[in-house]
Amino acid sequence: MSVIRSLNSFWKEKMNKNEMDEVFTVYKLIILYMLDRAEGDVTQAMLSTFLLESGYANFVSLAESYAQLEKRDLVRIRLEGDKKFLQLTDAGKEALGFFCAQLNPLIRKQVDEWLVEHGRQIREDREVTAVYERMVSGVYEVRMSVKERGVTQLEVKLSVPDAASAEAIAGKWKEKNTGIYQYLIENLF
Repeated sequence: MSVIRSLNSFWKEKMNKNEMDEVFTVYKLIILYMLDRAEGDVTQAMLSTFLLESGYANFVSLAESYAQLEKRDLVRIRLEGDKKFLQLTDAGKEALGFFCAQLNPLIRKQVDEWLVEHGRQIREDREVTAVYERMVSGVYEVRMSVKERGVTQLEVKLSVPDAASAEAIAGKWKEKNTGIYQYLIENLF
């Protein structure tokens, strides 16, 4: 935690409060714009990848921006397995409507291009899910699903004896779900 405080102090020394507020406003507008253009939930990891690789944010300022957006109810953050998903709220849409014009058109274009390039990964992140949890009985339940345009196509629950098995199954679901779905369709119809 002291490293984060040190980095925050460093950035605060380099910029005055108005400059810091302006920078955070840009980060937050980019996040809101990305969520709006992605037309659905996006993992925090995907948003962070864009912002960090594009040089728009550093890790500390990004974490603070996410926290501020959630605190102001502009986004909702939900945890699904090991992924954090951000969802644009109605208040977030309204704020974006008011302030989107302040976001540089070149940044908007860059976001749009990045979303086209990474759209498949974003959809897979929200449409193919696998989570597991320990049940009262001591076994682990793995819940896996595949959605297409928000409609559940397949949902599977498995009980396994230990966390390692649950983690392995959840990890393989992303690559194996299509084959499992096809197998079930072929053998059940």
